[in-house]
Amino acid sequence: MSYARSIALASLALFAGALLSGCASNPATGGSNVVLSSMKGEIESGRKAYEQIVRAYGLYDNQAVQDYVSAVGQRVARQSDMPDAEFKFVVVDDDSINAFTTGCCYVYVHRGLLLQLNSEAELASVLGHEVAHVTARHPARRQTRGVLASILATGAAIATGSGAVADLANLGATAWLQGYGRANELEADRLGLKYSTKAGYRPESMGEVFEMFRRGERFELDRARAEGREPRIYHGLFSSHPTPDARAVQAAKGAANVDTAPPGGWTENRDEYLRALNGMVYGSSRVQGIVRDNRFYHADLGITLAFPRGWTVENLRDRLRAYTPVKDTFMQITVDAVKPGQSPREFLLANLRGASVRGGESFNSNGMEGYSLLTTTGSPLDGGAGPVRWTVLYRGKSAYVFAGASKSSRDGRPEADGLFRSVMQTMRDLKPSEAPLAEPFRVRIKQATADTKLDEYAASVPVDKYQKEELLLMNGLYPDRKLKAGQLYKIVE
Repeated sequence: MSYARSIALASLALFAGALLSGCASNPATGGSNVVLSSMKGEIESGRKAYEQIVRAYGLYDNQAVQDYVSAVGQRVARQSDMPDAEFKFVVVDDDSINAFTTGCCYVYVHRGLLLQLNSEAELASVLGHEVAHVTARHPARRQTRGVLASILATGAAIATGSGAVADLANLGATAWLQGYGRANELEADRLGLKYSTKAGYRPESMGEVFEMFRRGERFELDRARAEGREPRIYHGLFSSHPTPDARAVQAAKGAANVDTAPPGGWTENRDEYLRALNGMVYGSSRVQGIVRDNRFYHADLGITLAFPRGWTVENLRDRLRAYTPVKDTFMQITVDAVKPGQSPREFLLANLRGASVRGGESFNSNGMEGYSLLTTTGSPLDGGAGPVRWTVLYRGKSAYVFAGASKSSRDGRPEADGLFRSVMQTMRDLKPSEAPLAEPFRVRIKQATADTKLDEYAASVPVDKYQKEELLLMNGLYPDRKLKAGQLYKIVE
């Protein structure tokens, strides 16, 4: 879950559902906003969006974590300008660093963001920010630029092979919609800070969330400079805002009618929060499949396959993407259902209907029936002009579809045509002895002693490089802060 890969899909908003022209009172500001949806319409749109978001991302399969996040969210929402609204707080099964709302009254948190936070108070400030977007009706005011439009557009771009492979390969790091605008984001900061402070959470924690993003941005700038590329900077939650200074914190306390700490002091719950993360999935989850050393393992599907060493393998929820370091060769693998009685040849021709095809052949690989052909166009590397190798393998009732393209071609075939066949032939049944390899990496919480050195755990972080930096970032220690004796900290194993 590196910053370079997971900084994505930031502060998204409302699905464009049934919209009704009108003017609505703003519960947070007391004024009137011209919006295109009634509150009833917004609630219905939010419900529809929930169904599609769950299909796209999936829910994180840990009820204890879901309940914990929901409890914190409800505590904050009860102090908002819509205390009686039925807010729903949902952790989605995605390792990117993000939180968003679709309007009244759904708030989504990616599990990847939870791993970057380091206290319950920080979580409360994030949830307060998203609740504030709802109470200020920012999603409704932003109209149709919503999260589902983003998901659908991203999927269409991949499916049609449009754009260069650089865009496709970096889609996870660059496919984000603009937020609500600086004025609305600052309004959400102010309101969210008021809500979390009224709920008793330490107000300075919002500034610490800002600093978490700042550290990630600093790391990405340093990394891009070392790698000689343009930085992929996070453009979402809190990214463009100044860290709240003492005056902003004091204003939040005043808005909450609390000039001093409440009885018992401000709530931070750092240790409680970290213990709640113990065992949380890091990177891809079991249901998504696990990549280890360029080999993919999927326990539920019961398969494994390998890619050439040195390739980048991106495990997305609905597909695998792999490409060379210079991005001149690209592969994608998806899974579809086999229709009764449909042969592999019929399946591929039906799915490529309208394309110019040639060179079809049937074959068998590791006991799986397959078919392969070329389309004369469709490559994502040259605007669709180059050829693509398409292969389908039948395994049970599933059809595994491989697509491969190269920047250059020879005799109407992608330059790496033979390599694509080699990758396809590595797909086989998962052996019982390989079952542990299909289990996800997990975060574990430990307590530091005077002799603890975080560097000793860096090798276990499953990223190609910068393991130490990833671990420092996750613990809020980047670039050079040290652990203190007795402090809880995160490792990956």
